[in-house]
Amino acid sequence: MAKIQPAQDESLLGTVFSNLIRARNFVTRQTAAVVNTTCQYVTSPEYRKRSHDNVRRFHNERPLLTVFLAIQFALASIPLLLFLGYVASTVLVGLGGALVFSLFWTGIGLFFFGCALLVSGSIGVFLFISFILFQRAVQLLNALTSTLSQGARPSQEQEEREQPLPKAEKILRIVDVKQEDGQNGTQGEKVNSDKEL
Repeated sequence: MAKIQPAQDESLLGTVFSNLIRARNFVTRQTAAVVNTTCQYVTSPEYRKRSHDNVRRFHNERPLLTVFLAIQFALASIPLLLFLGYVASTVLVGLGGALVFSLFWTGIGLFFFGCALLVSGSIGVFLFISFILFQRAVQLLNALTSTLSQGARPSQEQEEREQPLPKAEKILRIVDVKQEDGQNGTQGEKVNSDKEL
């Protein structure tokens, strides 16, 4: 095993510290840039300048704490971004799944709705045609019945003439005849009509 010389130890330690200082400055600059660009959209320029001055003063007063907080923030931002991506993808997959689920069952319902609509429409057409046929059959039966009744029986006017009229109807007919003649009838007609009664 080779022994490490003291001069090499000092240069190794100096390199580590210089790298830490460079990393601290880099993290500080990057954090300030991110905070600055984010705050441009939210706060006024005066508030941003005061905050920037406060952060710079805190960094100058406590550089190690600032580096620790910056490293923690930088490392915590990775899981935070992963978690936010996971949540966003879960929401998108859930919404996509819900949309596919809804569209699938809507399609199934639409199929059954179309079948029910086809059946009810067919029943409606059948009932309409049945109604038309029934109406035509009733008209045909009425025409056939009236034709048969005219050939076998005398007309209604003939039946009325053949039936004897009651006394009250005879009187009314006589009065009607007198009114049509302009009440020009003679006394003899009255007497004859009374005898008939």
